[in-house]
Amino acid sequence: MKKSLGLIAIFALAAALVPSAFAQEPSSQEPSSPGMSQSQPDQDTTQAQPTAYTGTVMKSGGKFVLKTDAGTLQLDDQAKAKKYSGKQVTVTGTMDKSTGTLHVANIEPAMQH
Repeated sequence: MKKSLGLIAIFALAAALVPSAFAQEPSSQEPSSPGMSQSQPDQDTTQAQPTAYTGTVMKSGGKFVLKTDAGTLQLDDQAKAKKYSGKQVTVTGTMDKSTGTLHVANIEPAMQH
């Protein structure tokens, strides 16, 4: 009888502690990927794969930006952007949503249809 009560007490304690272990995840996590947060940094998980953005490179506030239909994106590689000033381009890179900066991997002229 004492063994049964001891086992029940251990299971009750384990059941009480398990939810609190999972409650320590950051609250900024996207609901679509709850299990992936523990192995990857918070800022880089939003756009791990490079994405293509099409728009026009222009200067705004002394810096080159990409003006798209959806808005204006800050570009981190000003040297690459300068070569395409005023031109329609496709920029491949990863977006840092916390700063609104597009980390440029490549810039090329946009395909004209």
